[in-house]
Amino acid sequence: MMKTLLIDVGNSNIVIGLFEDGSKLFQDRVETGKKWDQLSFMNELKDIFKQNNTSPEDIDGSIISSVVPDINPLLVSAIKRLTGKNVIIANMDNVGIPVKNYDMSLLGMDRMVDILAAKEKYGSPVMIYDLGTCTTMSVIDADGYFIGGMISPGVQLGLYAEAEKTAQLPKLRAEEPEKLIGDDTVSCMINGVVIGTAAMIDGIHERVSEELGINAKKLPLVLTGGLSKLVLPWMKHEAHFEPDLLLKGLELLYRKSL
Repeated sequence: MMKTLLIDVGNSNIVIGLFEDGSKLFQDRVETGKKWDQLSFMNELKDIFKQNNTSPEDIDGSIISSVVPDINPLLVSAIKRLTGKNVIIANMDNVGIPVKNYDMSLLGMDRMVDILAAKEKYGSPVMIYDLGTCTTMSVIDADGYFIGGMISPGVQLGLYAEAEKTAQLPKLRAEEPEKLIGDDTVSCMINGVVIGTAAMIDGIHERVSEELGINAKKLPLVLTGGLSKLVLPWMKHEAHFEPDLLLKGLELLYRKSL
């Protein structure tokens, strides 16, 4: 039985998960923007372990995926000091996804780990939407190559921007709409970003299928990210909801790296 500590560093949150032989034991999260140092992150991990009846000695290994590279050395040193085990950093070499005609200089590693997990489960081709701070779309073609995608403002980011850039619109948290057509300012804003995102994903899925020359039903559509559960009920196309896609990808990558 192997217990693997999985860390996903996003722009807003650091997701911390523990898997045992492919099954999630627990998941927690902390703010990325907090002023972390080695000791404070070690203490945070200790608290999370304690809340979940886990000891640092139980950890067999750790792996990190990060879109905030500056924080990586701090996390690595904290985890190594706490667990006594080495830490793997996800990168293009160990993820091993072939890439076709794409500039990799600014590509977030979270997208590649998502792709690794989706490709493992659904094969090729496959299309992945990750609904986090930004809404990212990634496409794997029938030959298993990552060929590109899209990045658009996230659901919550859209609401923040509307409030910040206007005089009268309120600052809101995203929530599930009650009906299609809003009947006040708040519901209009919520519906616009949530149902609008659902319609965007439906439409882009159709267009990408056409671009690839395949029937839309032959292109699996995978949704992940914290805001997917709000959008999914308003989609017309069938989608596979994988809330733990990135953690599953990290666990898979760790096992591949042994």
